[in-house]
Amino acid sequence: MAEEQQNQDVYHIDLMRTLWENTYRGTVFNYKDQYVATVRLIFSIPLDRSEVPENAPEVNPVIIVLVEDTALSPLEIVDFEQAMTPILAKRLTSEYFQPDRIMYFYPSPAEGAETKDKK
Repeated sequence: MAEEQQNQDVYHIDLMRTLWENTYRGTVFNYKDQYVATVRLIFSIPLDRSEVPENAPEVNPVIIVLVEDTALSPLEIVDFEQAMTPILAKRLTSEYFQPDRIMYFYPSPAEGAETKDKK
């Protein structure tokens, strides 16, 4: 059983399309099928070179991961990203989309997220 667990990914993700082009919503679970996070994946796809000025810099495709909700503690985030990055790269890379990096963004702490004045 322990060897089987070692050969298994630490996390897996269920993906669904959204109403926005190149945007997916995902739910991440650990190997025990316990909830870990809700994420939004945004595929940042460069424009074709014919659509940009000749002197425009060259950019590569990127995946942006917005972590909308998570059961992870701040101390678990680095391990989460290290485990999820190859999983996402393998699952989302295709002949036409080969991202050169995956960037993660997290919500602000509740105390700093207010946008309206308290009265």
